[in-house]
Amino acid sequence: MTKCIDGVTVLDNPFLQKLLTELRDKNTNQESFRQQLRRIGVFMGYELCRFLETRDVEVETPMRVKAKGVDIPELKNTVLISVLRASLPMTDGLLEVFSSAKVGFVVAKRRETDAGPSTIDTEIYYVNVPSTDNKLVILADPMLATGSTIKRVLPRVLEKGKPSKVVIMTLIASEYGLSAIRREFPNAQLFTAAVDPSLDQNGFIIPGLGDAGDRSFS
Repeated sequence: MTKCIDGVTVLDNPFLQKLLTELRDKNTNQESFRQQLRRIGVFMGYELCRFLETRDVEVETPMRVKAKGVDIPELKNTVLISVLRASLPMTDGLLEVFSSAKVGFVVAKRRETDAGPSTIDTEIYYVNVPSTDNKLVILADPMLATGSTIKRVLPRVLEKGKPSKVVIMTLIASEYGLSAIRREFPNAQLFTAAVDPSLDQNGFIIPGLGDAGDRSFS
């Protein structure tokens, strides 16, 4: 089941919400956190396919008769962008669905501050992105908090070509971050499993799930 709120698609399938609940739980250990984040990537990849263009095809079965079916051409014309390090398990899950995708990597780190969300910025340390010309670009980042990371990363991705479509795939987004990204990139499609109401002074989502990178790898 999905719902659209101000141009943002919220995937609220009960099984997806169960996985998200496990990630929110502070008692979920590192191994389980990574495994569940990967499963969420697979699940959200399947859900995204509902919004991609399909075409009718016909195949011949082993019974020597024709059967009607569908193909999803964009599955073979995709670039996945992984924002290191937090999105690695999620990207791995998405690759189960978009198995033919080219993969780009961006290393980004937030500049921490206690002066409020509007002062937070992100530094880009490394960019390795294939051509995005006429591609479906999926930018995976589990936490959309202030939007500072995506505002830095996406322009670097767009330097590599003009995509046919841009999808920003997050697990949890704040209302603040969604508003910022919608203003900056009005043509991007945003998908998330939850919209949380607020940020703390350090720009972390509340209630959120903490730092996804730290909980996956530290």
